[in-house]
Amino acid sequence: MSADKTSKPLQFRFRPTPRQWILTAAGSLATIFWYACPDFVTTAKARFFTRLGTLAGIGSLTAIVASDTVNEVRHEYTRESPDEEAWEMTSDNVNFDKKNLNLPQLILLFVLGGGFIALGIWFEFWLFRRGERRRLAGVKLAHTRQAIPLGLLFAAGYLIDDSMTN
Repeated sequence: MSADKTSKPLQFRFRPTPRQWILTAAGSLATIFWYACPDFVTTAKARFFTRLGTLAGIGSLTAIVASDTVNEVRHEYTRESPDEEAWEMTSDNVNFDKKNLNLPQLILLFVLGGGFIALGIWFEFWLFRRGERRRLAGVKLAHTRQAIPLGLLFAAGYLIDDSMTN
């Protein structure tokens, strides 16, 4: 096969803003700390409170990102329709009746949501047990070694998601 000399190499045109870099770094570091915590905090009680604080930090980052998304969506809607009252949801214009609910779809959503939560809990326990087995086998920083790829996966996922919206 001959290569076409006029073709340009594929380029990734997304350039993260400094704010996106900061959010990506903070989220990645929080993820790494969450999974590497057992290497540095050995008692279960101390690890619980350390992870509780980390969870608060991750929750704050999630709130910041969600706030940006909500503001962006609101901006898009107000640009399309200057009538902001048309987008307001109040108890007067939203009726929660049984006839408005699609029961099979609601059941499916609850089952899928429960399944994802169960899968996440299973993964957390599996990863912790794996790290503990490796630590007992003499591997130094066993939890940290598996935490770093997870932090990098967070960063990649966050930046790819942002590249799709910008």
